[in-house]
Order: sequence, then structure tokens, then C-alpha cells
Amino acid sequence: MKKILTTILILVNIISFAQTRFATQYGFKVGTGDSKTAIINNKTNITSKFRNDLNVGAFYRWNLKKVSVQPELYYQVRGGSFKAGSNFAETSNTILRNNYQYVSVPILLGYEVAKNVHLIVGPEYGVALNAGTKYGPVKNTDFNMVGGLRIDMLDAAHLFSLNFRYVYGLTNTTNKTYTLDDKSVIPLNFQNRTLQLSATYNFSDFYRWYKKHGDKKKK
Repeated sequence: MKKILTTILILVNIISFAQTRFATQYGFKVGTGDSKTAIINNKTNITSKFRNDLNVGAFYRWNLKKVSVQPELYYQVRGGSFKAGSNFAETSNTILRNNYQYVSVPILLGYEVAKNVHLIVGPEYGVALNAGTKYGPVKNTDFNMVGGLRIDMLDAAHLFSLNFRYVYGLTNTTNKTYTLDDKSVIPLNFQNRTLQLSATYNFSDFYRWYKKHGDKKKK
């Protein structure tokens, strides 16, 4: 019972301490994403489908009243799946599961529209880890625009946040072509599209609390 009460008091102390939003915050993020490859001006019989993949990384945030700037560094898998007929040799009437692996760096501008609810928008630059492989993208880099919401937890602890994002790719990820029924060959334009859900853990506020209170408890 004593251990339970001690744990509750520590949690209450952390939450009370973290209610102050510091000028800088940093931590970790992990989440999932439904991605597909959009086929621009699609004249083919290729069908693009969503696939679900992991994203994981770290963030740093500068806070100024209602505005925040948040650069991140994270790993994600994108690409979705394709299905097409014999006109597209890569699929040959089967499903092709793309596996585009990126290290991505978004720089997100946030604005608090309601208590603990932030609109976010910004550019994202990605470097492909498996460019040129069978299931990877052709291009080494990927440029995107990001929009969405960040919701800090309602207990106002600011230790955890939920992030909902749509990542809109602007880079053509392929140099492949497609043969139409009339035997004419057209270039393809594939672009990434991703819906992301992730949770961030604000390690910095916990670390500040521990430096102020944790060491004293150990003594």
C-alpha cells in the first residue's frame, strides 16, 4: 500500500511539474502509417492500394506562447501496393508490395487553436535507404508537405501527445514506363501519400522533473 501511495504521489508531482510548458521540449515518437503510391494522371490498369507500416524517431520543439516549431528525425516505410495486368511487367497479374524506406526530416510549424490542440503544417525531406532496389524507390530523395493535428494529453501533463498527419509527396519515385493497349509507351509518375498516427513522449519534462526531485528522493 505504501508503494502504491508513493507511486501516486510521484505521478501527481510529475503532472503538476509538467503543467508548465517549457520553451524547449524533446523526446521520442512511435506510430503507424497507411501509405500508398498515387499514380498521377493514371491511364493504366494499375490499382494502388494502402499498406500499413511503422514510423519511429525523435523530435525537438521550441514553444512561443501559441506557436511552436518542431523539427524531427524519424524512420518510416512507405509505398503501398500495386496490382495490374500483363501490361505492367513488374506486377504480372499479382500484387507488388512496395517497400520505400526513408529517413525523414520534417520541420513543422504549430499553432494552438484550442487548449492543447495544435494545427501543424510544414515541409518534410526524406532520404531513401533502399533506392534502386527491386521494391524501393528509384529516387534517392523525397520531398513532401505535411498537415495535421497535435493533441497534448488532456491531463495537461504535456508528457504525451497524439499526432494525426497527412503527408503529401511531391517527388516522382519512379522512372518506369507503361505500355498502353495501342502499344504506345508512356512514362509513369508515382508519388507517396501517407496517413500517420503517432504518439510522442516528452522526455525532456520528465528529465527536468527528475533532476529537480528524483535525486533528492534517492538521498
